[in-house]
Amino acid sequence: MAFYPAPKRGWVLLFIDTFMSKYCPYCLPAKRRTHKHFHIIYYLSWLPSFDFKLNINKFWPLILQTLSIIKIVKFEANPNKEKLLNRSLIFFNEAQKRGIDIRVVKVFGKYRNDFRFTHNKKHYHYEGIPLFSINYKFDMDHKPTSRALLLENNIPMPKGNKFTNKQKALKFIEQIGFPVVIKPCSGSLSQHVTCNISSQKQAGNAIKIAKIYRPDFIVEKYIPGKLYRATVVGQENVFCCQREIANVTGNGVLTVKQLIEEKNKDKKRGNLNKKNTTLHKINIDDTLRAQLKEQGLQINTILEKDKKIYLHNKHTVVAGCDIIGVTDKVHIDNKNLFLKVASLLETQLVGIDFICSDISKSYKQQTSAVLETNSLPYIDMHQETSHGISDNVAEAVWDIILKQVDDGA
Repeated sequence: MAFYPAPKRGWVLLFIDTFMSKYCPYCLPAKRRTHKHFHIIYYLSWLPSFDFKLNINKFWPLILQTLSIIKIVKFEANPNKEKLLNRSLIFFNEAQKRGIDIRVVKVFGKYRNDFRFTHNKKHYHYEGIPLFSINYKFDMDHKPTSRALLLENNIPMPKGNKFTNKQKALKFIEQIGFPVVIKPCSGSLSQHVTCNISSQKQAGNAIKIAKIYRPDFIVEKYIPGKLYRATVVGQENVFCCQREIANVTGNGVLTVKQLIEEKNKDKKRGNLNKKNTTLHKINIDDTLRAQLKEQGLQINTILEKDKKIYLHNKHTVVAGCDIIGVTDKVHIDNKNLFLKVASLLETQLVGIDFICSDISKSYKQQTSAVLETNSLPYIDMHQETSHGISDNVAEAVWDIILKQVDDGA
């Protein structure tokens, strides 16, 4: 494994981070006070053949079983489903529907995102999604690693590179030109990510934000377009949806606040901290007010008829974004591209963030790019859409997983 020099201020940032008293504003709505574990994992990655995740996963079932004997761990068959993330809950519900003996892991009385199911008298453990732990050979969540592999195999990706040094990153930006995106080398939910950066000052600030999360970061060219999430299951099924930033459309009568309240009445939308939901209500907060201000609007502005405005700067579901199912509209070239990515990563499950103008047109005929890959994607987005087609991904996953365990995979 390559050795990457520590940034000059790396340990200082880590020290400050350790004693943060408030939740990190760049991680919200995730409630994170410290990022020191991400820094520790980064520095441990210098060690030869260090694979913390792989080593833990190997012994995790035995650890859980041992701890259950002394009542630290409990395998619960009838959990409080309001305590489970919808990403996991859709698979728990589908398993129960099929009569599978499935349990959620509780440690010291608190639910974890770990599960155990029994098939033909044999126990199987998984985290979040049943397919996650099978044929997992590649750390696709480390963005530079997956990026390098995909580029080698002619997968379209934004021009970019990895850095730990601010000055080298700024010089690289001069070469590729604005606008750019700066993000940590790992992570999800757009945490510590800054998009559409158009000046050196903005870039410098974005680098500081990324380095709070971990010492290394990626600079890449900003690609305009619609953001899609394609999820490949079992290297054969492709599901796709568009994530659209939280928005409202005016009718010439209601204020922005009233339009948000109307949209939030949708029973499929849960409150900000609700776990067993995919779609979330739009939260009126400082970020939303700032977005309105940039557009010359206020919360009590009456929005003209058919005028559509965006209310956030992130595509995350917890920020109230719309999820539009488009599996039935994916061009065959794009579908084959997503299948190729899954094959290259040698994985049974991958979430692919893809950007282009129109998913119904070939990626070859438009500006497009794979932005990153995810090993534990929010797969429930395909099943719990706000508009468009809804795909029963839980059913497809269990069909595959049961076949695999029967075949001895």
